[in-house]
Amino acid sequence: MKIKEIVPVALEKEPADLLIKNAKIVNVFTGRIEETNIALYKKRIAGIGDYKTAKDVIDAKGLYVIPGLIDAHIHIESSMLSPIEFAKAILPHGTTTIIADPHEIANVLGTEGLEYIIKATEGIPLNVYIAIPSAVPATELETSGARLGPEDMVSFVDKYPFRIIALGEVMNYPGVLNCDRELIAKIEILRHKYKKIDGHAPGLSKKELNAYIDAFVRSDHECEKIDEALEKVSRGMQIFIREGTAARNLDALLPAVDVFNHQFFSFCTDDRDPLDIEERGHIDGIIREAIKQGLDPILAIRMATINTARYFNLRSMGAIAPGYKADLVFVNSLENFEIEMVIKDTKIVSEKGKIVSEIASVFNNIPSTVGKINVKEIELEDLKVKDRGKKIRVIGLISDSLLTKELIIEPSVKKGEVIPVVQKDLAKIVVFDRHNASGFSIGFVSGLNIKDGAIATTIGHDSHNLGVVGMNDADIYTAMQRVVKNNGGIVIVKNGKVLAEMPLPIAGLMSDKSLDVVTKQLKELKQAIKLLGCTDDVLMNIHFLQLAVIPELKITNKGLVKVSKQEIVDLFV
Repeated sequence: MKIKEIVPVALEKEPADLLIKNAKIVNVFTGRIEETNIALYKKRIAGIGDYKTAKDVIDAKGLYVIPGLIDAHIHIESSMLSPIEFAKAILPHGTTTIIADPHEIANVLGTEGLEYIIKATEGIPLNVYIAIPSAVPATELETSGARLGPEDMVSFVDKYPFRIIALGEVMNYPGVLNCDRELIAKIEILRHKYKKIDGHAPGLSKKELNAYIDAFVRSDHECEKIDEALEKVSRGMQIFIREGTAARNLDALLPAVDVFNHQFFSFCTDDRDPLDIEERGHIDGIIREAIKQGLDPILAIRMATINTARYFNLRSMGAIAPGYKADLVFVNSLENFEIEMVIKDTKIVSEKGKIVSEIASVFNNIPSTVGKINVKEIELEDLKVKDRGKKIRVIGLISDSLLTKELIIEPSVKKGEVIPVVQKDLAKIVVFDRHNASGFSIGFVSGLNIKDGAIATTIGHDSHNLGVVGMNDADIYTAMQRVVKNNGGIVIVKNGKVLAEMPLPIAGLMSDKSLDVVTKQLKELKQAIKLLGCTDDVLMNIHFLQLAVIPELKITNKGLVKVSKQEIVDLFV
């Protein structure tokens, strides 16, 4: 669109493409409600006011109209959906813009994975901006499928200068504090291109926080306590309040938000599965919950729109104003916040929660199967853990958090072998290198409440090696073999029988099936997990047991990781 084309429309010398009448516009600049009309031309808002002429007209009938919602930090791969199907999942919930960090697929496939995400989202009715991953691999304590160096950053930013708007979450904050040359080089490349540097620094405080921010890191989505969030805001950071499937921080952090500081808070989902999106919504669900907890609706809407747009320098997004993108969400009230219709680029894409327009990429040669699972062949006997007469370290889960505890317990031993125990809520976990078939490690985890069977998955943040948790070696072995046969995915096994499965042929992370099929399969998986005796939704928690950058004890294919010290520790103490 050219300026000389939209100006006559704004002056009403030419008709608008679409006129929205009788709208209650939520003005994120003034905080007031304007009852007026909106004239749209091509993909932009031409004007707001007493417009009358247009090629098409929509009567909003007094519905509230807000800007398209923005997710400040998200991993598409965690939805297990292909990018197009992911768009179908979130557009009915009013999310029209996302800042996607393809960190997961990059750790598996490197630049090939980045190209896949960028190409698969080109031309779809969803604004997908890329935060190029900073940590591939995330640590040296795991085996990833690729390595992205500074030279890769240069080539990708030059190739996609408008799609790449940030350096993805800098999880290796010890590397920043120690001035790791390669990490600092990545930051320098992106910041000299005037791109944002996103953060990931749970618990970082005081002088170490100052040093981290000195490296131009300006955001964080890992805060879990009010004091931490307020300290980071006071030092100039944008806080993304995360409400994902496993990690939920809204309840804890919302009291930190007030009328004086709200502009420095945004919303993000980070990792949310499609069943969770179906049941709780996306960014709209976070807004609803925030309003329910007492946050002023205008502040909540700002946190989901203009605050995030301004942080990322998205000059034409986050507001309903002349020249801004024609991305509009119609809601019945500011209290209930139920979405009636979504317009993207002047076109209606969703009505009453249903997609009503075609969603397709401009690329027609995107493969549905990407990557291959490569696991070392083993025997059932290899999974045994021989007792050494000592206590063992156990990963202790924490509810609604990615944080874990390090538990030291007396093991249960049978015939000289350390075994899982239902009464102790103690399951075995095995992590296989699925990239280079170099081997595997074994540990134990508490808090899953699994009583029988095994769960295998090739989703294991961040290098996404094949992880299997279970209560007996036979089922662990069967589940592992089945996942390899499926070329990636999730499998639930009990008594040697596959109860449910979801193949994930795209890098072992995403399905090539439709949203409806994936949602159905996910329901079956979660029902099958209940048949293992587990009463909680633990699938996403299992996916994070390998995340060796969030305290305190995790496990990778190389062994148990003491995160605070960034070192491999022995199972036996």
